[in-house]
Amino acid sequence: MKKKLVLGMAGVMAFTTLLGTNVVIGNADEDKVEITYTSRGNADEIKVYQQAVDAFNEAQDKIHVTFEASPSDGYSQQLITQLAGGTAADVIFVEDTVMSQLVKNGTIANMKDFLATDDSYVKEEDFGEGVWGAARNDEGVYGLSVDCNPVVLYYSPKMMEDLGLEDPQSLFEKGEWTWDNFDKICDTLKENGKSGMIQSGDTIRLYNWVFANDGTVWQGDEYKFDDKAKEAFQYVCDRINDGRFVYGGTLPNGQGEDAMFMSGQTGFIAAGRWLTKTFYEEGIDFDYIPYPTKDGSQYKPAQVCCGYLSVNAKSEHVKEAMEFASFYCGTQGQEARITGVGTSVPSVTGLDDMMLDSNVPADVKHILEVRSTGWALGDDCAKDGLYPGLLDATKAVFEEAYVNGADAEETLAKAEEKAAEVIAENE
Repeated sequence: MKKKLVLGMAGVMAFTTLLGTNVVIGNADEDKVEITYTSRGNADEIKVYQQAVDAFNEAQDKIHVTFEASPSDGYSQQLITQLAGGTAADVIFVEDTVMSQLVKNGTIANMKDFLATDDSYVKEEDFGEGVWGAARNDEGVYGLSVDCNPVVLYYSPKMMEDLGLEDPQSLFEKGEWTWDNFDKICDTLKENGKSGMIQSGDTIRLYNWVFANDGTVWQGDEYKFDDKAKEAFQYVCDRINDGRFVYGGTLPNGQGEDAMFMSGQTGFIAAGRWLTKTFYEEGIDFDYIPYPTKDGSQYKPAQVCCGYLSVNAKSEHVKEAMEFASFYCGTQGQEARITGVGTSVPSVTGLDDMMLDSNVPADVKHILEVRSTGWALGDDCAKDGLYPGLLDATKAVFEEAYVNGADAEETLAKAEEKAAEVIAENE
């Protein structure tokens, strides 16, 4: 392992989003091996990514990395096309939803052997077991977790106080952070012209209700909701139907869950740490709390959002690309990106103190505890990520209940049937 390096000052970076156009950040050096790295992200995230690129460029004199920031819209599909056509960057950010597809089609390189060499800044065992998902299998390692984002609930302690409600932290500490007590809070919020919670349509926000209720959506290799999973789905549907929850897919254009929270129109939203930096800098009052559970038990397992750095199998500089990826995803790279009030949570061991030292928000410890019980898309409890198209197919079915009020049990039966079709097509 290479010893810890002193990070230099990052250069000035300008970020401009041009639809369909990459923004190139960095200066070429003819005496070094030149490689490119591309990723999507919002303006705050892009600045953070550049910090780790700068740190790598300053830490050694053999390789120079140029960062290309790509528009978020259509990023994954564009990446799949570029990899197939041989025009992708040397190092690429891969979303967890498409990792299995890239592994299957052989367009990203196996990094397992490289990670065991002295040239790697990080070892396979330095990562938490819950962050691999579809990026690792029996044959190899095809992506390194750049960091991770456990999903928790955001809420405003001041809003709770102003409405005469007991703070969720107090309920949690007493073992009373239950569905019933959460309902009481949502009832009061609704009575005061606010929504209790914005329920987004992606499966991770649904599954975390399922996991909080000790449910599962996978029985071996079969996509099938058990009784506790069915109960959780019914719980969510009932609250959307009675107005305590608002389905995020029905919000007006430009009125996302973050905007609803910042304007005080909702009590709770579910997100990872990606909203924390913005809320903190805008002076928004907020704290974290895990999902409530039916019986008040704490820190139930949860799915964790992950993204990965992979190496283009057709790169002319595979070894150098792997060296950069190992730095970026290792201790030095994550430290450069996460120190202070960042937008993510470490996925390598030994960096939790810098999150706790930030004290943002007051109960930042919750997001670390949720990570410790979590798993990434593609693991046994969240196999959806292994079958391209499954996430979108089931989401479309779930929306029949969220938007049209379709019967919850019939909706689940349709989702299971649709999943079986997608799985059969993939196999």
